[in-house]
Amino acid sequence: MIFDLDGTILDTTKDIGIALGKTLGTSLPEDQTARFLGRGLRNAVISAANELGIQIDDADATTERLIEFYRQVPVLYTCPYPGVVELLRFLNNHDVPVCVYSNKEQDLADTILGICFPDITFEMVAGMHGKYEAKPSSQAIDAFCAKTGMQKKDILYVGDSEVDFKTAVNSGVDYLILTWGQRTKENLLESGVPQEALIPNLKGLENYFI
Repeated sequence: MIFDLDGTILDTTKDIGIALGKTLGTSLPEDQTARFLGRGLRNAVISAANELGIQIDDADATTERLIEFYRQVPVLYTCPYPGVVELLRFLNNHDVPVCVYSNKEQDLADTILGICFPDITFEMVAGMHGKYEAKPSSQAIDAFCAKTGMQKKDILYVGDSEVDFKTAVNSGVDYLILTWGQRTKENLLESGVPQEALIPNLKGLENYFI
């Protein structure tokens, strides 16, 4: 099973919003922050600055400032969504390999997962500036299959955004897209995500592996 991180297994919006606000010298409500997320922190900086009318001369340098603010306090309000811990424990207990594929920086993804899920084993964590291309590339999914010996027909990808939808389609794996994350149901449908792929929560996903 492959999970996206932000907006899928962890609600990270408020902590990212705090770091983004410090970077741009403003304050951002969660619903506004959520619109900027899902395509990596550099894109979040650019999108936020454009919407707020803030001039940034160097997107890369500004992104580095954001990352440094975020690294200082990666987990303050961040927490798992309902049912996530239970599902991950079920997968671990039934020897189902679990991967997290995120457009978050690799070190931040590792740190945050370690804090929030100290007793969960992840077979693989793929983040930005690691070994694999950012989503919607399917490169990390291919690597996960090679590492575990799994076939794509036996994999379920769960995300919360149009980027996750495109990643799964590019890879050719089954997918479900949660509506509790950083995109509304209406946003997801407008982005081309099929209605039948949308789920409100993780209830019943254990049955996929029984």
